[in-house]
Amino acid sequence: MTTGQFAPAQSRRPLWITLAALALVALVALAAIKLSSSPDPQPSDQAGAQPESSQPTGAASTGQPSGPTPGVGVPSSVPFTNNSDDATGTFEVLSHRWTAQGLMLTLRVKLDSGQQRLGFFALDNQTTAQFDPSPSGTDQLDGQTISAGQTRSGTVLFAKPEGATTVFLTASNGKQVAALKIA
Repeated sequence: MTTGQFAPAQSRRPLWITLAALALVALVALAAIKLSSSPDPQPSDQAGAQPESSQPTGAASTGQPSGPTPGVGVPSSVPFTNNSDDATGTFEVLSHRWTAQGLMLTLRVKLDSGQQRLGFFALDNQTTAQFDPSPSGTDQLDGQTISAGQTRSGTVLFAKPEGATTVFLTASNGKQVAALKIA
């Protein structure tokens, strides 16, 4: 080739093919962004389940605590499996209030199978201090025995400072089987 001469033009793809490929890449990128930012689907309701604000989150089949806190958008009940007493049921916080004596809870336990002595304790979520129930009156739930098909409701008082708390239901042997947080 001599100076001043041009090499033969290399063949190029038509412009429309390049634009179509870029548009396809952009669509795939938008779809990926859309899918990654979608909220997780809500769990399906179980038969006999309560409204979403009271939806249980799981059972504790190994004696480990389960369940979130009553409060905004979180359930106030949780199903449980108590292997120590061979019992299953539901643990529920009906209400709570802070008094001069501490945290006053109204709780309900429904037993579907087995039998167990109801026990409770609380942990302060900030200090991790443990609190045992204090006498709460004639409808005190702590220490009652419940059998399959029965539901027991009553109060439990924890003499503790106000603050985020986790309340535990225990088996007859005192081991935790379910837990719910209180704001």
